[in-house]
Amino acid sequence: MWNNGSEFVNNRLIEYCLGHSIELTRSRPYRKNDQAWIEQKNGAVVRKLLGYRRFEGLAAARAITRLYGASRLFVNFFQPSFKLAAKQRDGAKVAKRYHPPQTPCERLLQAEGIPMAAKSKLREIAADLDPLKLLEEMRAVQAYLVAPG
Repeated sequence: MWNNGSEFVNNRLIEYCLGHSIELTRSRPYRKNDQAWIEQKNGAVVRKLLGYRRFEGLAAARAITRLYGASRLFVNFFQPSFKLAAKQRDGAKVAKRYHPPQTPCERLLQAEGIPMAAKSKLREIAADLDPLKLLEEMRAVQAYLVAPG
């Protein structure tokens, strides 16, 4: 999948990026590292959730949408991750320091540039979520997707 092809990059996206000072770059043919930031998520997120099987049809698309919805909520509200604070090189040795682990939601709630209305909406969403129910939903959809059809 090419994430910067004409099916993805359109005038609306270009206008959005220009309006928000986001640098828009294109990958070069035969340079597999050009999409490293996007493609790394295929292994870290997509392949862990779906595996390497090929899915076809509307029923599979609906199931994958349900799976992504539940996993998005689980990851953003309940799965803490490390964020790099500093990196220092001493010859060949690289020392990295990280901020304490936090969920993406916690980081947003602590960010100063986020409007209070958005923060209260995040708190409302978080109050209604149950991590065990989200995991149960994810596992149920995964079981449906791997069941013999």
